Amino acid sequence: MASIVQLMDGVVANRFNIEGSGLKFGRTSVNQVTIDDLAVSSEHAQINILKDEQGVLKYVLEDLGSTNGSYINEQKIDGPQLLRHKDILRIGWNNFTFMNDDEVDLEKTRVVKKSWIPGVYYSKD
Repeated sequence: MASIVQLMDGVVANRFNIEGSGLKFGRTSVNQVTIDDLAVSSEHAQINILKDEQGVLKYVLEDLGSTNGSYINEQKIDGPQLLRHKDILRIGWNNFTFMNDDEVDLEKTRVVKKSWIPGVYYSKD
């Protein structure tokens, strides 16, 4: 499942799950993510959910013609932009982190070996 996490001063303030038809950001209450900030348009941006040929869900951020634009990793987007795990979205002056559990690569277990030197260990990687 994918979600966005709202960060305030580097601390998690809110978490919003992306379900169904997606997630809409804006200043009015018709949006799923309401942001009380004059730099945010009434209907600012939205995340759409698409399926590729293999049936894998893809998440795309689209600016809805906002005055101040939408940003991914501090790059202003001009059209629909594909989101990747841990991308930072900026709507107005508010930061969100995109989290996609399907893209998380779990660390592989490494084999640690003891060397002939006392207290020194290594792995083949």
